[in-house]
Order: sequence, then structure tokens, then C-alpha cells
Amino acid sequence: MIPWPTRPVRFAALTGAALASAVVYLGQREPERPAPAARLAPGYYVRDAVLEGTGDDGRVLYRVLADDARQVDAAGAIRLATVRVDYTPGGEVPWELTATQGQMPADRTIIELSGEVVATTRAPGEAPLAIHTDYLELDPDAYVARTDRGVRVERARDTLRARGLRAYLKEDRIELETDVQGTFRP
Repeated sequence: MIPWPTRPVRFAALTGAALASAVVYLGQREPERPAPAARLAPGYYVRDAVLEGTGDDGRVLYRVLADDARQVDAAGAIRLATVRVDYTPGGEVPWELTATQGQMPADRTIIELSGEVVATTRAPGEAPLAIHTDYLELDPDAYVARTDRGVRVERARDTLRARGLRAYLKEDRIELETDVQGTFRP
């Protein structure tokens, strides 16, 4: 049998003091508020993204493929990773543009390609023409690619280097702007 405390008044006083201090402590604490919910910026991301542009007749003229596409701001700009653009108009020379990364600003219809950028023609029966640069702007509506940076254009064993370029994809024509140097091998 457990002995009852010999001094019940002392025991009651200690118990009362403990209860009173607990009430005071709990009364002084601020109530716990739930943590504010994390606010995510509006946007999206897509893996293995495919964006298509069509002509007036509804047929696909170009296709943008990216390993990753992310909306990076509330305005709607889209950042692309490992990008390929296939431009295949009916009856004209097809082009393929690749880049390490790209961006599609929300306020323009331009695709900005950067990193290791290569634009290649795929004309049947001809050696492919390849354009190498570190930045290229593609206007898919006008089918024009342009840069003001250094470029290297190669076809078979011939090489041209220049600063600045305009490529008219629909016409299969390029214009080099300045500092043009070439190496032509037989």
C-alpha cells in the first residue's frame, strides 16, 4: 500500500500552485498559427515539349522540340533546354536548328537560341550547309534567322567565317554581314 502524504495541506498547496502556474503559462502563449501557404508563381513546365506552327493552309511548317520547357515569369516567357527546330515547308529546302538552350519571350514571336547553336540544311542530293554560332534569333513567322555574333558556315570542305548573319530559311539563302573570311578547298 502506498502511504498517503503526511501533510495533505502542503500537498494540496503544491498541486494548486502547479495548476495555477500552468494556467498562467498557457494563457500567456500566443496561439499557434498555421504557416502561410507557399505561393507559387503562375507557370508550368513540360518535359519533351513539342510546339508546332502552321501555315495558312493548316499544314505544319515548323516544329519546336525541347527536352524541357518552363514558364519563367508571370509575363509568360518560356525557357527551353536542349532545343531542336524542324522547318519543313512543302517543296522547299528543310532546315534543322539545334541549341543547348533557348527562350521564347512573351512579348515577341521570336525564338532565341543560345549555347552551341547549329542550323543545317537538309537539301536532298547536296552536301548539307551548317551554320555554327553561340546565339541566333529565329522569327518563325517570317522564316528568318539572324545574329550579330560570330558565325562559321560550312559546306563540304569549304568554310566561311563572319560577324553577323541573316538566313532566309524559306528561300534557302544566307547573307553574311561583316568581317567575312573564307577557306575553299578543292
